[in-house]
Amino acid sequence: MERDISPDKIKIMNSYGWSLESENTFFQFADDIIGEDYKGKFFIKKNTSNGKYSWNYNFSSTKIKPRKKYLCSCDVQTKDGESSFQHATKVFLQKINHQFSNKNIIEPNLSKYIDEYLEVCINDGGIEFVEKGKGKKKYKAITYNGLGNNLKNFSTMKRRLRVLGEFKSFCEEKKIKTIDVSKGEDFREKFKEYFYSLKNRNKKTRDGSIVGDKQLTRATIKLHLQSVRMFLNWLTKPKSENGRGLIKEHTITPEYQNFLLDEGFGTHNSKQQKIYDDFSPSNYKQSVKDCQIYIREVWNLYCKYEGDREKIREERLSYNEKLKDGTLSGRKHKNQPKELIVMGDVVFFVSFLQLMYGTRITEILQAYRNREGWEKHRIKTQVSSYFRKVEGKEGELDYYYLEIVNSKKKDRTIPIVDGIYSWSEPPKGIPFKYHEKHTLVFEEGENPLPYPVWETNIMDVIFELFYPKDHVKTFPSPNMNEKPDKGYSNNYYLNLFKERLSEGEYNWKERGITSTHHLRSYFVSYMFLQDVRIEDVIEITGHSYQTAMNYYRRINTEMMKETLQHRDLRNILRKNKV
Repeated sequence: MERDISPDKIKIMNSYGWSLESENTFFQFADDIIGEDYKGKFFIKKNTSNGKYSWNYNFSSTKIKPRKKYLCSCDVQTKDGESSFQHATKVFLQKINHQFSNKNIIEPNLSKYIDEYLEVCINDGGIEFVEKGKGKKKYKAITYNGLGNNLKNFSTMKRRLRVLGEFKSFCEEKKIKTIDVSKGEDFREKFKEYFYSLKNRNKKTRDGSIVGDKQLTRATIKLHLQSVRMFLNWLTKPKSENGRGLIKEHTITPEYQNFLLDEGFGTHNSKQQKIYDDFSPSNYKQSVKDCQIYIREVWNLYCKYEGDREKIREERLSYNEKLKDGTLSGRKHKNQPKELIVMGDVVFFVSFLQLMYGTRITEILQAYRNREGWEKHRIKTQVSSYFRKVEGKEGELDYYYLEIVNSKKKDRTIPIVDGIYSWSEPPKGIPFKYHEKHTLVFEEGENPLPYPVWETNIMDVIFELFYPKDHVKTFPSPNMNEKPDKGYSNNYYLNLFKERLSEGEYNWKERGITSTHHLRSYFVSYMFLQDVRIEDVIEITGHSYQTAMNYYRRINTEMMKETLQHRDLRNILRKNKV
């Protein structure tokens, strides 16, 4: 690249570390960063008032005005043997990062933009502050004002308000500037310092004062670091995407965050392959059967009474009233609320679908009954799901697709094909397949079903049993008066699951099932033992292969022992004995 510069100026530039070769090397190194818009040449300029030289840049593009931009003084103090020209190239890249904004714009305290981001969180989460407590114990509580775009975001935004306030104080104490975020390793060191300040402090009360001698857990600190990353992401995201667009990139990646957590707390146990001697195919099948038997009993009762809910409630949900003297009145009293014939036993239906299809709890518990209800009520930024009916081939039962949208930023479709059998014909309007002859396969020791039988898709069973049948949600909230368009709350359901299945009479915790999420790992583990396409299992669950293998597949040492016994090693040795 020829330079239209006088020999005297070339000599001066050489004295500050510049050469044509070093400039060309820099452009090759930084080509991806510079791009077409910022191509040009470095040059020096003499200040007529003090006689000192400064580094400047001349853009090739005529779109940038003025085309000549000041970078820095040639006499700036550098460190670690860095030449003046090398320093100028760094300044050039920093200014590209900020699109050559004025210094007073790109170098304010970072805390200024934390305040801006907190305002975004307040608006997105529908947050307002209410003063609570008395006297010295007064504090501002964060509550929902009903105006947010996304109610589910409220808890996330609430957490960010709390934890970013602490990061803001750290930035003010360390005098961190906005431009520091783009300084790579230097900012990583600051972030690391913030991490250890969290790790080494004790827990705080709601008013911010330190209490007790308990320190923050790994999980809590991870939430702090994630919130800071979300703020930095907003700082770099373009304005057209509702970000701040202030800097080009930052270096606090999820990998660096996890590195700090591992350095501070040791390698997380979840990264190690887990051994579950309580998992086995028989335990999986028994869990499915627990759900299947219950569903079949309720469905048979419904078909027997031709959908008469009063008769079903009298048989399932009633008891004799007691008189004051303790004797029974002989009059049946039915539990409330009316019309419901499946109450806390909803866990059998949801768990059946989780065990058979590996869904996350929200994907099935909060699913809409159809696309119309989904389009009307869904929140586009959140995970949502709905059922879509599919006509079966000739002689086959109709089935459903569970359409899952934006679950971990992925969309999935799962065919729901399982049927439930009844010994009576389902009420009018409910689709079924009639089995006159014995064609079904039973487990060893299981009593054959009576014949003939009627087979109904599990989703048609659910839509019929869970009242009201025209509700938008698959599993309507039992609190129909106060929550007419809502489903079961996650917390309420999780408590039901624990009470009925995990720790109740079914005692699933003995099989290693203590949460609904364990049903996914049961599904993955069982399917990996079958002669099926692994790609299908991964697609159904929405996992990567690595995630499925490392986090969801349960390893049973007894099963490994059985696998090795198939080698018949003693016979091999015996045959090869000389």
